Amino acid sequence: MTDHGLGSWTDDLSTRERVRAIATTLTEPRSVEWVREQAQVSSWQTAKDELEMLVEFGQVQAIEGDDGNTKYAPNYQLRYFNEVTELINNHTREELREEIASIQAEIDEWKREFAVESRDELESTLTDDGLDSEAIRGRNRVLRHWEGSEDNKRLLKHALELYDDVRELYPGEADESPSSIPLS
Repeated sequence: MTDHGLGSWTDDLSTRERVRAIATTLTEPRSVEWVREQAQVSSWQTAKDELEMLVEFGQVQAIEGDDGNTKYAPNYQLRYFNEVTELINNHTREELREEIASIQAEIDEWKREFAVESRDELESTLTDDGLDSEAIRGRNRVLRHWEGSEDNKRLLKHALELYDDVRELYPGEADESPSSIPLS
Protein backbone atom coordinates (compact mmCIF):
# COMPACT_ATOMS: atom_id res chain seq x y z
CA MET A 1 0.00 0.00 0.00
CA THR A 2 1.07 3.53 -0.63
CA ASP A 3 0.83 6.35 1.86
CA HIS A 4 -2.52 7.34 0.32
CA GLY A 5 -4.12 3.97 1.03
CA LEU A 6 -4.23 2.91 -2.59
CA GLY A 7 -2.28 -0.08 -3.79
CA SER A 8 0.25 0.30 -6.54
CA TRP A 9 -0.78 -1.03 -9.94
CA THR A 10 2.07 -3.53 -9.57
CA ASP A 11 0.86 -5.04 -6.26
CA ASP A 12 -1.28 -7.78 -7.76
CA LEU A 13 0.76 -8.47 -10.89
CA SER A 14 3.77 -10.68 -11.42
CA THR A 15 6.86 -9.34 -13.11
CA ARG A 16 5.89 -10.89 -16.44
CA GLU A 17 2.29 -9.66 -16.15
CA ARG A 18 3.57 -6.12 -15.67
CA VAL A 19 5.73 -6.38 -18.80
CA ARG A 20 2.72 -7.70 -20.75
CA ALA A 21 0.49 -4.92 -19.42
CA ILE A 22 2.95 -2.27 -20.57
CA ALA A 23 3.92 -3.88 -23.88
CA THR A 24 0.39 -4.50 -25.12
CA THR A 25 -0.75 -0.93 -24.44
CA LEU A 26 2.14 0.94 -26.05
CA THR A 27 1.23 3.70 -28.47
CA GLU A 28 4.65 3.76 -30.14
CA PRO A 29 7.64 1.41 -30.41
CA ARG A 30 9.73 1.29 -27.21
CA SER A 31 12.99 -0.30 -26.12
CA VAL A 32 13.37 -3.15 -23.65
CA GLU A 33 14.83 -0.69 -21.18
CA TRP A 34 11.84 1.66 -21.47
CA VAL A 35 9.38 -1.21 -20.96
CA ARG A 36 11.50 -2.55 -18.05
CA GLU A 37 11.40 0.83 -16.29
CA GLN A 38 7.67 1.37 -16.84
CA ALA A 39 6.87 -2.18 -15.66
CA GLN A 40 9.08 -1.67 -12.61
CA VAL A 41 11.06 -4.82 -13.38
CA SER A 42 14.58 -5.06 -12.00
CA SER A 43 15.89 -7.59 -14.52
CA TRP A 44 16.51 -6.42 -18.08
CA GLN A 45 16.68 -10.07 -19.22
CA THR A 46 13.25 -10.89 -17.73
CA ALA A 47 11.70 -7.96 -19.58
CA LYS A 48 13.49 -8.98 -22.81
CA ASP A 49 12.40 -12.63 -22.46
CA GLU A 50 8.76 -11.65 -21.91
CA LEU A 51 8.81 -9.27 -24.88
CA GLU A 52 10.30 -11.99 -27.09
CA MET A 53 7.58 -14.40 -25.97
CA LEU A 54 4.93 -11.80 -26.86
CA VAL A 55 6.55 -11.47 -30.29
CA GLU A 56 6.46 -15.26 -30.71
CA PHE A 57 2.71 -15.29 -29.95
CA GLY A 58 2.02 -12.36 -32.28
CA GLN A 59 0.85 -9.93 -29.60
CA VAL A 60 3.83 -7.62 -30.00
CA GLN A 61 6.00 -6.75 -32.97
CA ALA A 62 9.77 -6.36 -32.88
CA ILE A 63 10.86 -3.38 -34.96
CA GLU A 64 14.32 -2.13 -35.76
CA GLY A 65 14.59 1.36 -34.31
CA ASP A 66 16.31 4.37 -35.87
CA ASP A 67 19.32 3.69 -33.66
CA GLY A 68 19.58 0.08 -34.89
CA ASN A 69 18.28 -1.35 -31.61
CA THR A 70 15.15 -3.47 -31.43
CA LYS A 71 12.00 -1.77 -30.22
CA TYR A 72 8.65 -3.32 -29.42
CA ALA A 73 5.18 -2.22 -30.41
CA PRO A 74 1.76 -3.79 -30.07
CA ASN A 75 0.47 -5.78 -33.01
CA TYR A 76 -1.92 -3.09 -34.18
CA GLN A 77 -3.57 -5.42 -36.70
CA LEU A 78 -4.35 -7.96 -34.00
CA ARG A 79 -5.59 -5.20 -31.69
CA TYR A 80 -7.88 -3.85 -34.41
CA PHE A 81 -9.38 -7.26 -35.20
CA ASN A 82 -9.84 -7.96 -31.48
CA GLU A 83 -11.77 -4.69 -31.14
CA VAL A 84 -13.96 -5.55 -34.14
CA THR A 85 -14.59 -9.03 -32.72
CA GLU A 86 -15.42 -7.61 -29.30
CA LEU A 87 -17.94 -5.21 -30.84
CA ILE A 88 -19.59 -8.04 -32.76
CA ASN A 89 -19.73 -10.41 -29.81
CA ASN A 90 -20.99 -7.87 -27.29
CA HIS A 91 -23.48 -5.83 -29.30
CA THR A 92 -26.42 -6.31 -31.58
CA ARG A 93 -26.49 -4.95 -35.10
CA GLU A 94 -29.00 -2.35 -33.98
CA GLU A 95 -26.70 -1.14 -31.19
CA LEU A 96 -23.83 -0.78 -33.67
CA ARG A 97 -26.03 1.12 -36.13
CA GLU A 98 -27.27 3.42 -33.36
CA GLU A 99 -23.72 4.19 -32.24
CA ILE A 100 -22.79 5.13 -35.82
CA ALA A 101 -25.80 7.46 -35.92
CA SER A 102 -24.74 9.05 -32.60
CA ILE A 103 -21.21 9.62 -33.86
CA GLN A 104 -22.49 11.13 -37.09
CA ALA A 105 -24.84 13.44 -35.17
CA GLU A 106 -21.86 14.71 -33.19
CA ILE A 107 -19.85 15.30 -36.39
CA ASP A 108 -22.85 17.06 -37.97
CA GLU A 109 -23.05 19.33 -34.92
CA TRP A 110 -19.38 20.32 -35.29
CA LYS A 111 -19.97 21.06 -38.97
CA ARG A 112 -22.84 23.40 -38.06
CA GLU A 113 -21.02 24.99 -35.11
CA PHE A 114 -17.94 25.89 -37.16
CA ALA A 115 -19.68 26.28 -40.56
CA VAL A 116 -17.37 23.73 -42.22
CA GLU A 117 -17.90 20.62 -44.34
CA SER A 118 -14.99 18.53 -43.07
CA ARG A 119 -12.36 18.09 -40.37
CA ASP A 120 -9.69 19.30 -42.82
CA GLU A 121 -11.67 22.46 -43.42
CA LEU A 122 -11.93 23.07 -39.67
CA GLU A 123 -8.18 22.52 -39.35
CA SER A 124 -7.54 25.14 -42.03
CA THR A 125 -9.38 27.72 -39.87
CA LEU A 126 -6.80 27.48 -37.08
CA THR A 127 -4.78 30.28 -38.67
CA ASP A 128 -7.72 32.68 -39.00
CA ASP A 129 -6.69 36.10 -37.74
CA GLY A 130 -9.84 36.56 -35.65
CA LEU A 131 -9.21 33.59 -33.36
CA ASP A 132 -7.63 34.05 -29.96
CA SER A 133 -5.52 31.35 -28.32
CA GLU A 134 -8.45 29.91 -26.36
CA ALA A 135 -10.54 29.56 -29.54
CA ILE A 136 -7.65 27.83 -31.29
CA ARG A 137 -7.22 25.43 -28.36
CA GLY A 138 -10.94 24.72 -28.42
CA ARG A 139 -10.84 23.93 -32.11
CA ASN A 140 -7.80 21.69 -31.56
CA ARG A 141 -9.78 19.74 -28.94
CA VAL A 142 -12.65 19.33 -31.38
CA LEU A 143 -10.24 18.20 -34.11
CA ARG A 144 -8.77 15.48 -31.89
CA HIS A 145 -12.24 14.34 -30.83
CA TRP A 146 -13.47 14.46 -34.46
CA GLU A 147 -10.54 12.28 -35.58
CA GLY A 148 -11.25 9.76 -32.81
CA SER A 149 -14.94 9.73 -33.75
CA GLU A 150 -14.10 9.01 -37.38
CA ASP A 151 -11.83 6.14 -36.26
CA ASN A 152 -14.62 4.72 -34.08
CA LYS A 153 -17.12 5.07 -36.92
CA ARG A 154 -14.78 3.17 -39.25
CA LEU A 155 -14.36 0.41 -36.63
CA LEU A 156 -18.13 0.13 -36.22
CA LYS A 157 -18.59 0.01 -40.00
CA HIS A 158 -16.15 -2.90 -40.24
CA ALA A 159 -17.93 -4.67 -37.37
CA LEU A 160 -21.24 -4.37 -39.23
CA GLU A 161 -19.68 -5.59 -42.49
CA LEU A 162 -18.28 -8.69 -40.79
CA TYR A 163 -21.15 -9.19 -38.33
CA ASP A 164 -22.89 -12.22 -39.82
CA ASP A 165 -19.70 -14.04 -40.77
CA VAL A 166 -18.11 -13.62 -37.34
CA ARG A 167 -21.30 -14.49 -35.42
CA GLU A 168 -21.57 -17.75 -37.39
CA LEU A 169 -18.04 -18.64 -36.22
CA TYR A 170 -18.90 -18.04 -32.56
CA PRO A 171 -20.62 -21.23 -31.34
CA GLY A 172 -24.00 -20.63 -29.73
CA GLU A 173 -23.89 -16.93 -30.51
CA ALA A 174 -25.19 -16.88 -34.09
CA ASP A 175 -28.43 -15.21 -33.00
CA GLU A 176 -28.48 -11.57 -32.04
CA SER A 177 -28.95 -10.98 -28.37
CA PRO A 178 -29.24 -7.62 -26.66
CA SER A 179 -26.27 -6.43 -24.70
CA SER A 180 -26.03 -4.31 -21.63
CA ILE A 181 -22.40 -3.39 -22.33
CA PRO A 182 -22.31 0.25 -23.43
CA LEU A 183 -20.34 1.30 -26.49
CA SER A 184 -17.68 3.87 -25.81
